[in-house]
Amino acid sequence: MTARLFSHTYSDLLAWVMRGYEELNARTKAHVRVGRGGTAFKIDLSDGLLPVVSCRKTFPRSAAAEVAWFLLGERSTNFISTYTPMWNKFVDELGPNEFGVAAAYGYRWREHFGRDQIQLTIDALRKDRSDRRCYISAWDPASDGLGAEGQKNVPCPVGFSMSVTAGELHSSILLRSSDVFVGLPYDVMGHALLMDAVACELGVTPGVMHITLAHVHLYEHHWEMAEEALRQVPVFAHMPLPGCTVAQIVAAPDVYVTQYADAAQQIEWPKFNPRPHVVE
Repeated sequence: MTARLFSHTYSDLLAWVMRGYEELNARTKAHVRVGRGGTAFKIDLSDGLLPVVSCRKTFPRSAAAEVAWFLLGERSTNFISTYTPMWNKFVDELGPNEFGVAAAYGYRWREHFGRDQIQLTIDALRKDRSDRRCYISAWDPASDGLGAEGQKNVPCPVGFSMSVTAGELHSSILLRSSDVFVGLPYDVMGHALLMDAVACELGVTPGVMHITLAHVHLYEHHWEMAEEALRQVPVFAHMPLPGCTVAQIVAAPDVYVTQYADAAQQIEWPKFNPRPHVVE
């Protein structure tokens, strides 16, 4: 599947979940529709395009900002809140005069376990292109889930692998829980941007991204918007991947985000925009 065809898969996925089982989530007290048994799909990034949906407007700036924040390895939301307020609701007191997102994905990748999993992946694949042991985890079994209470945020993308074959970087990512209307388009864009950055670091091209969704759901307040999205005439936005290395992003994260946002403004996007009901 090319990045363009992801938009077809996404629309099919929306329709499938809309026909799904309705349940009340005991933790969130929210009614959701659930796609039975989860699903998986692939996106081939070798066309050099950002995978985006064609039935609703999305904002690559937000996805790029998240990737930059993750690669910075920070828990503080000072950087990310400049571009999107979404993470502010997860801020907690981490210590005396320290506030941030305890389970921030980038912090988990680069600091939390005492290993910089991103840099170690790059180093390992530079040394041995056939290495099959590069797995980056955001999930901490010592504290996450398993009946634990009181956590404002538990990683939904729990982890991903990276490997190189025939000069292409491939990745498989598992989302334990996927809000298909709000979160999934940004999870897909964000992981594609991350793959692009790591591939540039390694001097290879982005290859296949394999996405597994363990629990796929739509919240009740998004049902009408999902139906409206499915009625839209598709608009296929051809947004090139930025081609920046991890080191370049970390050295100048604001430049990375603003340049990509400026490029996105030159692209034709779908007209249906669910904001302000959906915070990007």
